Amino acid sequence: MKQLSQKAHAAAFHAEFFGNTTQKRYVLGINEFADEVAKRAKLDGFIDEYTTASEYRGKPVLKLNQVPAGSMVISTVTQARPKTAMNKLLRLNGVVSMDYFAVADASHFLLPQVPALADTQKEFAANPEKFEWVRNLFADQESREVFNRVMEFRVNANLRAMRFFDYTADQQYFEPFVKFSPGEVFVDGGGFDGYTTEEFIKHCPQYGGVHFFEPTESTLAAAKNKLAQHRDIHYHPVGLFDKKQTLSFDASAGSACKISETGGVKIEVDALDNRVTETLGFIKLDLEGAEPKALEGMKWHIQEDHPKLAVAVYHDPAHFWQVPEIILGVRSDYKVYLRHYTEGWTETVMFFIPK
Repeated sequence: MKQLSQKAHAAAFHAEFFGNTTQKRYVLGINEFADEVAKRAKLDGFIDEYTTASEYRGKPVLKLNQVPAGSMVISTVTQARPKTAMNKLLRLNGVVSMDYFAVADASHFLLPQVPALADTQKEFAANPEKFEWVRNLFADQESREVFNRVMEFRVNANLRAMRFFDYTADQQYFEPFVKFSPGEVFVDGGGFDGYTTEEFIKHCPQYGGVHFFEPTESTLAAAKNKLAQHRDIHYHPVGLFDKKQTLSFDASAGSACKISETGGVKIEVDALDNRVTETLGFIKLDLEGAEPKALEGMKWHIQEDHPKLAVAVYHDPAHFWQVPEIILGVRSDYKVYLRHYTEGWTETVMFFIPK
């Protein structure tokens, strides 16, 4: 029997799952994508290993070992560990499964695609030459392979392209090509709970100082508690942006926090060039989509200090080309690398290492 292509297989699965099948139908996960499936199919239940609820949307909630043989399952695990979720389903005897990315793609817009993928498909179609430019920038073959696999996943909704990646977020930002010297000053842009600063200190124990930027008061307090034993950490209770202002962010706007004109979470932001005057050695940015704006606000430091940079580019697909365009527009003497740290669409980081 001729093996079906990935898209043909997804189309056949979609037709059966949303047709008049006599098989039991389940969704793995309880989230907005599970809700979308439930609107279109008469489900027999939901599967969730981590909830204590026994019922959701009037249907029973099962554990994986309770799924009956002969069932069909759609996995709506879409962020950090979709490959792991699918592997768990594939180990169930007599159960046919498919990931949500492929099913949504096969639905021809009847199911909403995960925003990170849908936005990438639009951006890739609008600016193919920008993505080709980025592909040719990279300093090593591994970066090109990472780029190709991430784009294959995002553009073609092909989770198989992510089979080479594992969840390694604890290794983020500190690759072998990111080397440190005694006395370096680190900027933790989007410091969150202080984990990345702790890792920097482990890698560079003779550091010169840390500038820690975190606009959320409760999170900043937690970071101060975690980092209390460490010296020379300067805390900035603001987010990084292109200038000093107050912004409202809508954290429910999809794959990234979007600036909102109708309300949302208010934060104070400022430019790095306004806040820090000393020479910087390494800048990390993970700012929920504000990375290009933050880069605009640190052009003086990029020009004068020539620091290493590690910038999250996964929040908005345009950032894959906008981030290098901004940085290389200030200084072209950087080697560019790309690494990815989850099984899904999150945690793709672009590195800029001085030549």
